[in-house]
Amino acid sequence: MKKFLIGCCYYPSHWEDADMPKDLARIKDLGFNCVRMGEFDWSMFEKEEGRYDFSLLSDTVACAEKLGIDVILGTPTAAPPKWLADKYPEVLCVDAGGTLMQHGSRQHHNHTSGIYLKYCAAITEAMVKHFAGCKNVIGWQLDNELNCHRAESYAESDDAAFRIWLAGKYGTVEALNKAWGNRFWSLEFNDFSQVTCPRPKPTHSNPSWITDYYLFMSDTVVNFAAVQADIIRRYMPEAFITHNGMFPNINYRDLTDRCLDFLSYDSYPSFNEAGSPGSGRKMAYKFAGMRDFSKEFLVLEQQSGPGGQLSYMLPTPRPGQIRLWTYQSIANGAVGVLYFRYRTALFGAEQLWYGIYDHDGGENYRSWEIRKVTGELARVGDIFLRERLRCDVAIWSDYHNICANKVENFAKSDAREIFTELNRRNIAADMISDPERLSDYKVVIFPHVAVADEALAEAICRFADMGGIAILSARSGMKDRNVQYRPTKAPGVFRELAGCRVDWFTAVPGYEDQRIRFEGREYPVDTYYEMLVPESGECVGTYTDGFCKDQPGIVKCGNVYYIGAYFHKAPELYAEIVKKYVDHRDPVDPDVEEIRLGEHTMYLNHSDRAVAFAGYDILEEKQFTEIPAYGVVLLWEEK
Repeated sequence: MKKFLIGCCYYPSHWEDADMPKDLARIKDLGFNCVRMGEFDWSMFEKEEGRYDFSLLSDTVACAEKLGIDVILGTPTAAPPKWLADKYPEVLCVDAGGTLMQHGSRQHHNHTSGIYLKYCAAITEAMVKHFAGCKNVIGWQLDNELNCHRAESYAESDDAAFRIWLAGKYGTVEALNKAWGNRFWSLEFNDFSQVTCPRPKPTHSNPSWITDYYLFMSDTVVNFAAVQADIIRRYMPEAFITHNGMFPNINYRDLTDRCLDFLSYDSYPSFNEAGSPGSGRKMAYKFAGMRDFSKEFLVLEQQSGPGGQLSYMLPTPRPGQIRLWTYQSIANGAVGVLYFRYRTALFGAEQLWYGIYDHDGGENYRSWEIRKVTGELARVGDIFLRERLRCDVAIWSDYHNICANKVENFAKSDAREIFTELNRRNIAADMISDPERLSDYKVVIFPHVAVADEALAEAICRFADMGGIAILSARSGMKDRNVQYRPTKAPGVFRELAGCRVDWFTAVPGYEDQRIRFEGREYPVDTYYEMLVPESGECVGTYTDGFCKDQPGIVKCGNVYYIGAYFHKAPELYAEIVKKYVDHRDPVDPDVEEIRLGEHTMYLNHSDRAVAFAGYDILEEKQFTEIPAYGVVLLWEEK
């Protein structure tokens, strides 16, 4: 980005046509330089098949240009018009129970319908060609929040596409049967035509079948997005292409590499705040995931009011929280923030999803707070384009394991909990899925990486040989890419680098009081544990009770730790190990998030109380002696 983008989502179709120039003037007056528009207006753009009308949107883009406002346009393919569903009901998606989704909401289509792909390509091409000469249209958003409302589909076209996908992957039905282990429970197929997407069954399904379905679902999304991305690149190669994630059953590495210039995100911290005060801080985990796919990204929807649908309503941001959450997005990597939305709709399903202005459209504390942010960014926004968060720690998270873990989920990955504990201790971390990036970090944690191959094991070995610290969890390295267990002792392909094997393991019975001892501290083990036998490694942690009393539970082999247990306090153990190898300083306060950006440091107070701390705040250009409730300060600090 050549400048920091700050703006809002604006829907001229929700208001009288005559309001548009006044609305844009107010948007400009808020200090905004960008708007996002158009992603749900297909029925306006194409009231009848093949008859396109972009007049209102075109007038809005032209008015924005006169005011010096850049525009990001969204393709409207998340909300197909009624005439399309009536003429071609095969474009509609079907849930696992066989219910056909109907027109009347959004995302009621399926991504594998050839008819739907054809009409998506047509509306995208018509729209892009129409706006190709508009200099202030700087970018495009593909669709909107793919897989937000339904991450699975079971239409006839999905079954047909799944069969083609499987044939391409396995070649023969015999190879498919072997890869899935279909001799178990008499699941063998005689022909690909017999295979369907997995439907509800009396008991548990074949995990290989379901994992492949999740992998297939992601590919359908990527293919769907690619149809639009290719058209945009053909007619507007100078405009960027993005999409607002992150939702289930999408491999965002594939989506970004194939379709996008960068991924974007929609940030609604109140989903966390509804649980406990200050929990909006947990959004840092999502931003770390964003940085895995795009080191620089946009927040295309930043919460500006109380979000809600007809069935629920989230807490209203307290004074200061909108500014706090905006700077949280920025410090975690956003090079542009657009608030959702300019004004709250008077009608439709999102009447409770409030924007900057309420239904009356009058000024309020939220608009005044946002004006403060835009004024600050006008002065110092370039800092955030120039100086970036740098992490010494990363947590491994790849899409294949995410799929496999959803199927076999009795011991879930605790990646989020580990990240949150590190964040609480003032240790910044990234999420990564590319083995080529291991060398960028001092410590990499591999939580529940059940699906692994020799290539990943070799990459970890090289990382450790170069001085990196790798921390592996229990039940890792045990499955191949077909999610079949390997006929070897745990930890499977990681056995040599972990320097140990597993000779005994158990889920923790409710009556057992088991603990694991590490460097003078004991952690209660309440889920699962393994008794380890060191081979080339050394025991550095033992169990305290039962059959495994004083037996190894943690083994260190060179620079590799293997932790043979899952337990709720495990993130604390991971953090204690990490602290041994990275520079860090204690937090100013447990509720203050500290983010180092080159020569600057941002302090974000997520609590409802002031925190004593002193310095010179670059944002407000003044000395301070405390960070107020929900306050933000930016300091210049020498490295």
